[in-house]
Amino acid sequence: MLIQYTLDIITHHLDVRTTYRLVTIVKRYIPFLGPSSIIVASTTTPSPLSSRLKILSGKLADVRILLRLLGLPPTYQWFLATHASPPSDPILAKVAKLQTYANMLYFPLENAAYLGSHSILPISKATEISLWVWSCRFWAAHVALEFVRLYRERQIRLKGKEKETDDNEVRRWWASLIMNIAYAPLTIHWSLEEGLFSRDVDVGYFGVIAAIASIYLGYPTS
Repeated sequence: MLIQYTLDIITHHLDVRTTYRLVTIVKRYIPFLGPSSIIVASTTTPSPLSSRLKILSGKLADVRILLRLLGLPPTYQWFLATHASPPSDPILAKVAKLQTYANMLYFPLENAAYLGSHSILPISKATEISLWVWSCRFWAAHVALEFVRLYRERQIRLKGKEKETDDNEVRRWWASLIMNIAYAPLTIHWSLEEGLFSRDVDVGYFGVIAAIASIYLGYPTS
């Protein structure tokens, strides 16, 4: 995930147009670099390196979704464990149960969309798009519930119901908050057929933040 979204940022800035804009600024604000000193043509053609890295980024994205084909069995185990032994706090218990429902719907829909995109399932393009969108909406629901969970955990901590809270737990709480703040616009983006962002690099910025936070938390995400 970190490599994929970092490549999205790099390829954006490797575009030849970025070089043109940089040279234009230098020539404008550094007088001794006259118009004939540096000549870079403005073009919308991406550099060869950028094109190759974009292909790699696309392959990494495909592999990440492929790996999530295995996500339903552990999610079902989480579903059973949560309902058998929910958190003691009533609000956290409701949040956890709702998250299991959201994920039990998210994985099958995304799996079907992915298999359909590779012509493994015989579905139309319209159905495939609908499956992608609805899977992301359930993911967005999970993220929204994460904010409720984090808020409730902070309430409990501030009320002193947890007498011993170590610094590591506080740091993990902040890392989880940052991760979900980064995920939130991404889930909204993919939950809309027309999307939220007009540039891939915007997805890359939020993706890198979420990936770094996930690494810090030690989440086994792909």
